[in-house]
Amino acid sequence: MKKMIFATVALTGTFQAQTTPVYVGTGADGIYTLELNEKTGALSNRKHVVKGQNMGFQEVNKEGSVIFSTFKKDGKGAVSAYSIVKGKFTEISSQPYEGRGLCHVSIDANEKVLFGADYGGGKVVSFPIEAGEIGPVASLMQHKGSSVNKQRQEGPHAHSIYAGPDNKFAYAPDLGIDQVKFYAFDAKGTLTDKGGFRLIPGSGPRHMKFGKDGSHAYVLNELTLTVTGFSRDRKNGVLTMKNTVSVFPSKTKTENMSCSEIRVSQDGKFIYTANRDLTEEGRDSLTVLSVAQDGSLKHLETTPAAVWIPRNINLSPSGDWLLVAGQKSNEVTSHRIDKKTGKISFSGKSAEVPKAMCINFAR
Repeated sequence: MKKMIFATVALTGTFQAQTTPVYVGTGADGIYTLELNEKTGALSNRKHVVKGQNMGFQEVNKEGSVIFSTFKKDGKGAVSAYSIVKGKFTEISSQPYEGRGLCHVSIDANEKVLFGADYGGGKVVSFPIEAGEIGPVASLMQHKGSSVNKQRQEGPHAHSIYAGPDNKFAYAPDLGIDQVKFYAFDAKGTLTDKGGFRLIPGSGPRHMKFGKDGSHAYVLNELTLTVTGFSRDRKNGVLTMKNTVSVFPSKTKTENMSCSEIRVSQDGKFIYTANRDLTEEGRDSLTVLSVAQDGSLKHLETTPAAVWIPRNINLSPSGDWLLVAGQKSNEVTSHRIDKKTGKISFSGKSAEVPKAMCINFAR
């Protein structure tokens, strides 16, 4: 492991710390923390704070006091919640569900519902939350169908699920059926199937994010290496497809590549994606797309990710940094963001984290 120097400094007059805590979920042995230096992008002070299996994805509540995680309990798929007090993580609760294990979790805006997506089982699940404590399963919804890619789309593969901006509807991209499944939900976590929104056959929708004002949504398509923009009716939550753009410049060699994560800048003007090279040819990359006023998308740049298999990316609360989780290079790297142009540049800084898979920040 590289030796790193870490110092905590306060800004004169504001006493605002120059470092931001980072939480890293792994495919190895649990959750780690790092410190991001907001001036240099240095990542330091690594700690192993939670030990567990299948902890590859997390979400933090608004106050930064609770982190929710995928988990395996007694060999079964589960979710868990941990309180965070002065850097110490303490388990609050955990709940199993009837499934193979979750690849994604999220919480609604009121922090009353925890959602999860089961890729292998092609289903989504919801749990009620009370004061950070997770209750028993509220709904377990089995997806059905298949699509044109016989190797990857032989059946449903729910890859993520999110509450919409109005907190009335949930959206679940399913790679196996080329749909974003659409659900209504209530404060108890009960899901009601409202159908779904179809994408171009073979797209393989994986993750999605919403625009700043909630009137647009953006779906990352793992198989076709594209992002599809939708307009969103804020009254009934319905999505209408607008345009689909590649995450790569034209004539780029994209065989044996896939996309993993999508993020939207705080001002809603830029979209960032992570792109994985499955053949070890050094093509792992990050893409920046610009967002027009009408929500349409345009490719700006694709730049090296500086990791092997960028499984997840996230924007720092300051908006100055994009952090990348390198699943197979066992590291996290930092990339500086030019807020005016949206473009990014590798800081040269990294920290070793085994099988890094998910990045979150303290709020």
